[in-house]
Amino acid sequence: MKKHDRDRQLNKEPKEILDEVSEVKETVEETSEEAAETAEDSVEEIAEAAEESVEDAADAAEDVAETAEETVEEVNDLTDKDEVDSAFEAEDDDVVLQGAILLETADADADEIPENVPVEDATETFTETSDEEESEEAESDEETADSEEEKDEEDSDEESDKDEEDSDEESEDDSDDEDEDEEKDKEESEKEKSALYMFFDTIKFVAIGLLIGILLVVFVVQRNDVYGSSMEPTLHTGDAVFVEMISVYTGNFSRGDIITIDAKGMDGYAHEENLIKRIVGLPGETIKIADGKVYINGELLDESDYLPAGTMTYVGAEGQARGYDEITLGPDEYYCMGDNRGGSNDSRRMGPFKKSQIDAKVLMRIYPFNKMKFF
Repeated sequence: MKKHDRDRQLNKEPKEILDEVSEVKETVEETSEEAAETAEDSVEEIAEAAEESVEDAADAAEDVAETAEETVEEVNDLTDKDEVDSAFEAEDDDVVLQGAILLETADADADEIPENVPVEDATETFTETSDEEESEEAESDEETADSEEEKDEEDSDEESDKDEEDSDEESEDDSDDEDEDEEKDKEESEKEKSALYMFFDTIKFVAIGLLIGILLVVFVVQRNDVYGSSMEPTLHTGDAVFVEMISVYTGNFSRGDIITIDAKGMDGYAHEENLIKRIVGLPGETIKIADGKVYINGELLDESDYLPAGTMTYVGAEGQARGYDEITLGPDEYYCMGDNRGGSNDSRRMGPFKKSQIDAKVLMRIYPFNKMKFF
C-alpha cells in the first residue's frame, strides 16, 4: 500500500510535491508549537503540583522543546528554497528522485520523531508523559510522605523513649528520694535506738557500778577511822584506814596483822566503837607474858618491827587474876594487844578474841596523805 502511494507520489509533478512538502512543514510547525505549549502547560502544572520536582520537569520540558526545535530545523533544511530551486533546475528525473528522497526522509523523521504525529496524538503523548511524571511525582510524594511518616514515627518513638526514659528517671529519682527518706528514717530510728541504748547502758553501768561499790564496801573494802591512842605510835586518833574483809571469809590471818574487833558485851569494855589491835598469838599457841616480855610456846617473841625499842609488856592485876598472863588459845581464838602497851585495853584484860569477833583487817592508812602506808 505504501509502495503504491509512493509510486503515485513519484508520478506527481514537482509543484505538487513542493506543495505537499510545504503542508507537511506547516503541519510539523503547528504540531511542534502545540507540543511546546502543551509541554509548557505540563511544566507549569508539574511545578504547581510538586515544588520538589520542578527541576526534573523543567529538564523534561527543555528536552521536548529542543527536540521540537531540532525537528523544525530538519524540516527547514529539507524544504530549503535553494534546494527546491536547484531541484527544478535539474533534470526531471533527478527532481523526482530528490522529491522522493525528501518524502522518504520526512516520513522517516515523522515516524521517529513524536512531534510529526497528529496534534491529538502529540497531545496524548505529552499528556501521558505528564501523567507519568505526575505519577512519578505522586510516588515520590508518597515516598516522601512515607519517609516523613517513618521519621514522625521514629520521632514519636524517640519521644516515647525519651518520655519513658524521663519517666524512668523520674521513677528512679522518686525511688532514690524514697530510699533517702527510708535511710533517713532508719538513721533517725537508729539514733533513737542508740540514744535509748546509751541511756539504758548508762543506767546499767551506774547500777553495776553501784552494786560493785556496795559489794566492795560491804564485803571487800571499807573506810574506817581510828579513835583512841591504843595503837600509837603506829596509828593515831583521826587516822583514816582502808580495811578488807576477804581475810575474814577465808580465815587467813597472820601474826602481826592489824585487825578491827567487835568487843561489845565483853567484860572490861563499855564503848560502842570497834577495837583496833594487832594479832600476837594464833589459835593453839601458848602465850606467856613475864618480865616485860612476850613468849610464844616458850620462845621470846621479836616485836622490833612494830614496837619502839625498849617497849615493855605487862599484865595488870585483874588480868593476872583471870589467868591472861599465861594462856593456851583455843582453835578459833586470837591473843591481841595494842602497840601502846602501857595504854591499851586488850586481851591482857578482856581475854582472847574469837574469830567471829574479827570484822576486818587493816589494809592501809590513807590519811594523813603524807603518812600513807600499807600494813
